[in-house]
Amino acid sequence: MTMTRSVPPDRWFCAQILVLMWIAGMAAPVRAATVASLRPGETYGVAKIHFHGNRNVSDGELLAQMKTKARPFYQIWKTRPEFNPGTFETDLKQLKRLYQINGFYEAVIHYDLSIADHLVTVDIDIAENKPVLVQSIDLRVDDSGQWPEPSTYKQILKPGDVFTQQAYEKIAENLRTQFFNRGCAHVQVKRQALVNTSVNRARISYFVQPGVPAVFGDTKVEGTHNVSPAVVLRELQYKTGEEFSQTKLEESRARIVKLDLFAMVRFNPQLETGNPKVVPITIVVQERPKHSIKVGGGYNTESQVVANFQWSDRNWLGDGRKLSLLAQYSNINSMLVANFTQPYMFGIRALSGVVDVREDIQQVPPYTLFATRILPHLNYEFTSYLSGYLGFRAEYAKLTAVDPSVIRALGPLRESGFLFGPYIGLVLNTTDDPYNPHRGYVLTADAIQGGGGFGGKYSFYRFQAEAKHYQDVGWGTILATRLKVGTGDSLGSKSDYPLFYRFYAGGEGSVRGYGYWRLGPTTSNDVPLGGLSDIEGSLEARHQIWEALWGAVFLDFGQVSRHPYDLPVSNLRFAAGPAVSYMTPVGPVRIDLGFPFKKPQGQAGWQVYFSIGQFF
Repeated sequence: MTMTRSVPPDRWFCAQILVLMWIAGMAAPVRAATVASLRPGETYGVAKIHFHGNRNVSDGELLAQMKTKARPFYQIWKTRPEFNPGTFETDLKQLKRLYQINGFYEAVIHYDLSIADHLVTVDIDIAENKPVLVQSIDLRVDDSGQWPEPSTYKQILKPGDVFTQQAYEKIAENLRTQFFNRGCAHVQVKRQALVNTSVNRARISYFVQPGVPAVFGDTKVEGTHNVSPAVVLRELQYKTGEEFSQTKLEESRARIVKLDLFAMVRFNPQLETGNPKVVPITIVVQERPKHSIKVGGGYNTESQVVANFQWSDRNWLGDGRKLSLLAQYSNINSMLVANFTQPYMFGIRALSGVVDVREDIQQVPPYTLFATRILPHLNYEFTSYLSGYLGFRAEYAKLTAVDPSVIRALGPLRESGFLFGPYIGLVLNTTDDPYNPHRGYVLTADAIQGGGGFGGKYSFYRFQAEAKHYQDVGWGTILATRLKVGTGDSLGSKSDYPLFYRFYAGGEGSVRGYGYWRLGPTTSNDVPLGGLSDIEGSLEARHQIWEALWGAVFLDFGQVSRHPYDLPVSNLRFAAGPAVSYMTPVGPVRIDLGFPFKKPQGQAGWQVYFSIGQFF
């Protein structure tokens, strides 16, 4: 007889639970209280870094202080950075120091490590505790009779504010600059901060010794080889014998940097000359390469691939003259451009002469255009923010492949001929960055006229203005807005207005989500007609997601009217969508995806745009 022994159900169930617990324990991460718990000789990678409890210092600010880094989530192709215990312990000290310079002297930082498959997840817990507040600010000046403006420090730091290193140092720098601008080149500012952590209070004091007033001495330039020192010296905003001024030095440096001839510009006041009343200046520069090459491009669903190639000579024939050659190709707009710039036209500092010679090819639904243009103009810089230009346009234009439905809708058109006339414009730009502005605004206005006594086959005028505004609203977010309006009309019959100077909207550089020029009046065959009045605008919120990675959401609107002085506000069309950009040394690389609120007949329900630089 065969004997069998069965395991009681409850024991069998317990055995299964024990096996599962053992398997789960093998797979679960090992907790380590300190870096000392890591196994010597083994290599660990950084999986993630988390912060907890930080309210007054952002994650981004904390990570910027650490050399221990996690791999960005979108760079999955890269190897994870190595976790170095010594580096991590130094990082913790840096975080403690960061909190101190932000006024939180009693901040306590703890950490915990989770390890799985030789990957370390770092959890940093921060107890910020109470900040140190300013108890008093004492400002003393020696008996020179000069006294700084109260706004020098009262708008930066006042009793009751959190004591931060940045504000503490900024007051000293502002005091120094204020006396520099009064001619006190030898001013000394001594500062002291007594921090009592037992009551979380700080007493601050500054002592200013202005020294004797001084004037500018002679200025010499060091480091030039291919560029004449005279090109540098003529940009100075001060003269020998004038009262010493830090502002004048900064304005002079900005003008020299703007020449784009130098990679480095440094002003060195020579304070130890034996005569404290005269301060000679030495300008040290490092020249850029004489020639430069730029290659760029983009993509959108209409133009497809856009390719640019530009060659430039920064100092053509000397005297700071510039010459550049540009070639651009796309399915819609292609061009060859030669640009020459002569600074100090007629010996006037703010005046420069510019000549553009270009060949344009435009292949759009209503027509194909071949245009040869010569565009000389004068640029005048009224201030560092405001400039204007005045020029004369001479071009020969030839239209081919004009859609018959356009001729039926608009009437007879001049398909070729010369165009002559003046053009004028103003640009006001206060933005803080030409490629990725965070604050400031740009106002532009331009007008052109053809014919009307200047000759040629076309007789018309056209005006356009645009406003852009950028505002840092906090939390890593930039609010960008723009509004553009334009109108024009013929000076004779309707055929005197060029088809290629009508207003068109939609697509690249206009209202995202619509096809190129596909917003506005069309023929019965759905071919764009353009118009004589135009309105466009955008509202966009740009937010920093992670380090150099930014995201955005936008709302665009626009419309075109066939009549002059008729902004079609009541007939606007809208589009919206997301965008992603990655900040590079040459500006943001960006992808936009636009969706029209009302899908146009015969068009796709979305459009995609890839470009280098912000959309606006």
